[in-house]
Amino acid sequence: MARPQGWTFSMRALSGTLGGEWERERRDTLFLMGAIALAVLPHVAELPIWCSAGFALLFAWRLGLIFAGARLPGAPVRLAAAVACTVGVLVQYDTLLGREAGVALLVLFLGLKLMEMRARRDLFVVIFLCFFLLLTGFFHSQSFLVALVTAAAVVALLAAMLTMQFGQREAGIGRRFRIVGLLLLQAVPIAAVLFVLFPRISGPLWGLPEDSHTGRTGLSDTMAPGQISKLAQDDEVAFRVQFVDRVPEPGRLYWRGPTLGHFDGRTWRPVRRELADPPPPTVAVPPDSKVLRYRTTLEPHSRRWLFALDLPAEMAQAPGLAVSIAPDFTMQSVDPVVARLRYDGAARLDASIGLNENRLSLQDWIQLPPGQARRTLEMAARWRTEEHDEAKLVERALAMFRDNAFRYTLDPPLLLDDPVDRFLFETRAGFCEHYSSAFVVLMRALDIPARVVTGYQGAEPNPGDDYWIVRQADAHAWAEVWLPGRGWVRVDPTAAVAPERIERGSAGVQGRRSAIGAPGLLGELEILQRWRMSLDSLTNGWNQWVLNYDRSRQQALLSKLGLDATDPRELAGALAGMLALALGAVALITLRPRHPRDPVERAYTRFCARLAALGAPRARDETASRYLHRVDRLLEPSEAALARDIVASYNRLRYDPDTATPDRVRHLRRLVDAFKPR
Repeated sequence: MARPQGWTFSMRALSGTLGGEWERERRDTLFLMGAIALAVLPHVAELPIWCSAGFALLFAWRLGLIFAGARLPGAPVRLAAAVACTVGVLVQYDTLLGREAGVALLVLFLGLKLMEMRARRDLFVVIFLCFFLLLTGFFHSQSFLVALVTAAAVVALLAAMLTMQFGQREAGIGRRFRIVGLLLLQAVPIAAVLFVLFPRISGPLWGLPEDSHTGRTGLSDTMAPGQISKLAQDDEVAFRVQFVDRVPEPGRLYWRGPTLGHFDGRTWRPVRRELADPPPPTVAVPPDSKVLRYRTTLEPHSRRWLFALDLPAEMAQAPGLAVSIAPDFTMQSVDPVVARLRYDGAARLDASIGLNENRLSLQDWIQLPPGQARRTLEMAARWRTEEHDEAKLVERALAMFRDNAFRYTLDPPLLLDDPVDRFLFETRAGFCEHYSSAFVVLMRALDIPARVVTGYQGAEPNPGDDYWIVRQADAHAWAEVWLPGRGWVRVDPTAAVAPERIERGSAGVQGRRSAIGAPGLLGELEILQRWRMSLDSLTNGWNQWVLNYDRSRQQALLSKLGLDATDPRELAGALAGMLALALGAVALITLRPRHPRDPVERAYTRFCARLAALGAPRARDETASRYLHRVDRLLEPSEAALARDIVASYNRLRYDPDTATPDRVRHLRRLVDAFKPR
């Protein structure tokens, strides 16, 4: 059949009616294009903009050729496009190897393959490329949403494969998806056995050094003006926390991260000690102090530190996790956190630390860069002549922030040189890093040991589940000062300027996650918030039960089943046995004899069963007409007439498929239902 030319749109290409060989080919290709779009969707946010745009251009080009019925581009055009894509990836990544470059090439070459998708073999090549592309999607993210999109793409690709198996008689979309659903249900027991028993691999799925965990967001081991405020608009989850006993007040939710003590006039960094670290400061605990226990699920951030509720009372505990606590109470793992990590923590919110500090151990916390913050040093000298009590000097600094028109803002003025002096005496507008940095410099100018602590402050409860969410937007910086007789004391100068930031979290200031806005939008915002939390509950469940099923949890489960997970032979035997049982169960269900699925045959089978009840079963090689002739004498006249109508209707539908309309099939079923011989 000749292919239509030009941009003549054929509605039959989108309908379910078989209009000819070319229309069938067009429908099958359109169905496959939808599956391809689902397979590429998880990569769109991770690829460079030009790469996503390039694939979109190739995809739209192929769609246009489908609707227009035009010829595919020739080999010179495809070769030029392939060279351009390869050069683009090489310029972008400086290599054609590795995870990022490989995925970009795969996406672009999939788009190019659409330009030569002619034969049946090409369709299968495209489908298998899409399956491989779905696997690479988990290199970037293994979230619940990515898993949902991947599952939808798998269903669509299997349905596209199934479409190619039908002959001239085309199956409806509903039937295709029913068959795919049955195939997937048969695969579920086998997949479950492999998930539970297959040996878990330690480390990330992709291990090339140059590709390892690039592009992570979150806190850094340095702090400069404007650095933390960049995270204020980032709604990504940093970690989730489930409290075992009680939940502290929001104003006490300080999640301790890196401690910074070296200042070069603009940037804060961890203190570098040439000699060995001093012994940990002592911890004084009140007699009625209670340990607060919680469980943290930390998202990967490619760095070593762990976040602990201040003040950590114990090391973070998790199977296979090696942890150390520095003298400044920064908790670190031996290896970078490159995969989601779940650990148990404990805190004492009322403990005192560092009562045993001396001038030698405190010398790292009084350093100031020469030639910087001259006005701050002059002000500190005046204060020292007026007040000698260090606790009162701390209160005076907080009163200065509170009473002198300082502003808390996500968009502070740019501080190019001498940022502390310019902030304190000129701009007076900043984010938490401005206040903590200026406060610590002022304390050191007053000869009071002080340091910057970075981490997160606050948390967002999930009403539908028993856990709290800490987001990147909750990133915060505060100060610690050492006072005689009290040790290290947490001081948050941001609280003096914006107390709502501490009491209600970052959402209380920014209004992004609260119902602040036009009154008419309150209902919509509340609904969106509920949907958002429900999705996060699903994501948390996916993380806990699927992604966190690591080697240690597998070993614990197998130990409960009486298996030695460290013995490869025992594990292989258990895996083989369970696979055999799963395959046997699936075979028992799927390979049993089945009644005809054709509705015409099902109706006629019921008719024959009712005649067999009279003592006249149908012979295996007996036609419907001969069978009716043999049993006609056994029936009453009215029953015989109805039987003749049934056989005539069956013969017409059975041997002339074009007459098998749904109405005529229903008519045959009604005749059989009415046939009740005595």
